[in-house]
Amino acid sequence: MDTAQGPRLSVIIVNWNAGDELRACLASLYTHSPASPWEVIVVDNASHDGSASAAADAHPDLRLIANPTNRGLAAGNNQGILAARGDLLLICNPDVEFHPGAVDALVAAMSRHPKAAFIVPRLTHTDGSPQASAGDLPSITEAIRGRRASRHADATSGFWWDGWAHDEERQIGRGAECAYLVRREAVVEVGLQDERFALEWEGIDWAARVADAGWEVWFTPDAVVVHHGGRSIRQVQPRWVFRSHLGMYRYFAKRRPILRLVLAPIIALRGALKMAELVKTGDVYTSGLRG
Repeated sequence: MDTAQGPRLSVIIVNWNAGDELRACLASLYTHSPASPWEVIVVDNASHDGSASAAADAHPDLRLIANPTNRGLAAGNNQGILAARGDLLLICNPDVEFHPGAVDALVAAMSRHPKAAFIVPRLTHTDGSPQASAGDLPSITEAIRGRRASRHADATSGFWWDGWAHDEERQIGRGAECAYLVRREAVVEVGLQDERFALEWEGIDWAARVADAGWEVWFTPDAVVVHHGGRSIRQVQPRWVFRSHLGMYRYFAKRRPILRLVLAPIIALRGALKMAELVKTGDVYTSGLRG
């Protein structure tokens, strides 16, 4: 990691009991090191599995911010951003692994699109199959109906572009938040993530805010990232269901305040139904509830 002249790129990872996934994420970064001077910042939200200390021992140049309590994802991301020295900020979950050249491809795409606030990579599942990485900013109807019920005939329309081949570089409405490159200049203009979103919807809110300010979100197929998905969420699934629906309410209440009184009972009912599904199936994360 060459930081003699100061890093151009800061990688920010918020960790909560990610175990071997954090180790694998860092290994992929260090094995396929970016060409630009870079640094890694791990913000640990009071993990109790030893993952943060193990990461710091394995990578002495890593900067560790250890929180005494779990502050949530948005607050952790903000801590990393404020501590970062780079003009480019790679925000990623610990449950991802970067293919060779993936980070450099994100940086190159950012250079090609001067109005891009975010660059989103092409995601795959652990088995190499494609994972939807792009979509539009959601409408209230799409959010309430959910991912499966809101699919459009047009593969490049809707909350998630599930049918799209993800094979061309193009502007999108929003992208998956498990890994994306952020331009500091855009953050300076629109502000940090809204910490009222403790878990989920913080990235959608951020994408909407950068769009309101005239910035863009781009997808590039040149950067490939494996997303294993959900270890931290699976540890606290009921809490995730509650907080994701609270995030949904806060997002639309911010943007459509006139509808607050109508939204509250509808989204609460949706959350109750999802909680019932969790009790019935015992596996909410894989049941399609993320969106």
